[in-house]
Amino acid sequence: MTQNPFTFGNPIREPGHFIGRQAELRQVVNRLLSSAHESTSIVGERRIGKTSLLMHLADKASARSLGLVPERFCLIYIDFQGLVDITPKQFWARVLKRMERSISDPSLKSQIDALQKQETIELFDLEDLCEAITEAGLCLVLLLDEFEYVTQNPNFKADFFGGLRALAIHHNLPLIPATRRELVDLCHSEEIKGSPFFNIFANIVLRLFKRGEVDELLDSYTRDSGVTFNSVEHELAWQLGGGHPLFTQVAGYYLFDGIQQGKRSEASGQGITADKLEKWVTTQFEGQVGPHFSYLWAHCSESEKITLLTTIMLCRSKPPKKEIPFMERLVKLYPRAAMDSDHLIKRGLLREQNGDSGCYALLSSSLEGWITRELAAGPDEQASQVSVSDWLQSGRISLEEPEKNLMAKVKKQYWPLLGTILKEMSFELAGNLTFELLLKALL
Repeated sequence: MTQNPFTFGNPIREPGHFIGRQAELRQVVNRLLSSAHESTSIVGERRIGKTSLLMHLADKASARSLGLVPERFCLIYIDFQGLVDITPKQFWARVLKRMERSISDPSLKSQIDALQKQETIELFDLEDLCEAITEAGLCLVLLLDEFEYVTQNPNFKADFFGGLRALAIHHNLPLIPATRRELVDLCHSEEIKGSPFFNIFANIVLRLFKRGEVDELLDSYTRDSGVTFNSVEHELAWQLGGGHPLFTQVAGYYLFDGIQQGKRSEASGQGITADKLEKWVTTQFEGQVGPHFSYLWAHCSESEKITLLTTIMLCRSKPPKKEIPFMERLVKLYPRAAMDSDHLIKRGLLREQNGDSGCYALLSSSLEGWITRELAAGPDEQASQVSVSDWLQSGRISLEEPEKNLMAKVKKQYWPLLGTILKEMSFELAGNLTFELLLKALL
């Protein structure tokens, strides 16, 4: 059996398997190639591909193909994940150790070695080292993965970030940090948040893949495997993964696995038949990505959850007779969606639907299904009418009987969310859309 070429759970280390992100790479490289060797901040949701991008830059062959020739640029990847108690001294010890491994110049290696042996590492020592590296014709670039473990760490004071800024802009040490949110939003104090350190970066947000990039990934990975995905299978991977790199890999993995089992069934009468492939892949996919969906949902604010629920309802409801832009309908129904939508799009939870600018849907049908299942109470969890009435009365909320019946089918933990929907949604401006229709659409 051919080895499954798709992988999930680990970053992409094979340059030939790195797909997309060409515009983002071009911006990073152009800033590094500028006379100022400028720094860039990579921002993106968990598992969106930040580490893969940094590792692609750190690969010498990949860097050379991008114009960052090893004779001039030394790109060093450093991962700070899980280092919750790291100190500035340990930070620089980690950086110097990576530098020693990456730089071959004997005089520079001896200078790095001497600095590592010092009891304390002062800023002027680092400035001298950076100047020596520059004089040797090199530009050292630090690729700092999970950099929030530094910015959110109270061990790192304003003087550390001031020194790092000075090294970056005055001593030829460009920085490429990767974080889940913008750096300025990941500070442990207002003093740090106001540091000029955060002004040296251009922000690049890693977004979902476009449909063409998903197709390229699927075709590229299967090219030499003896397995080819047809158009229906491409569409299934798109519907399940929604253009998210991780979820696309998961969909591709189970499609490949299922097809191989299906091929075996032709000879042995066992395995997965073609008509069961989609159902099997979907079941395997949902079992694998459930924890990731749970994380994404848990890290949404109450308002963002309402925006997602409202989007589901609008996508499932009949379109109005008069053509109205989707976002206008969304904001008319829930005004806070205007602020939430930009953040949800950046996080990859909302995407443009069918390439139609201005018309949005959730990341994927699989995420939409997960949310509706998350809201729904199981047979043993459904509340009594008395419980619903008591809760509504305590919040001075009035509902008709059909709405009460539907609300009993929602998990109690989400009743406060529904209460906020009732108080803040403008159903009177939404035409034929009502709270009852919202619940029916979700359940």
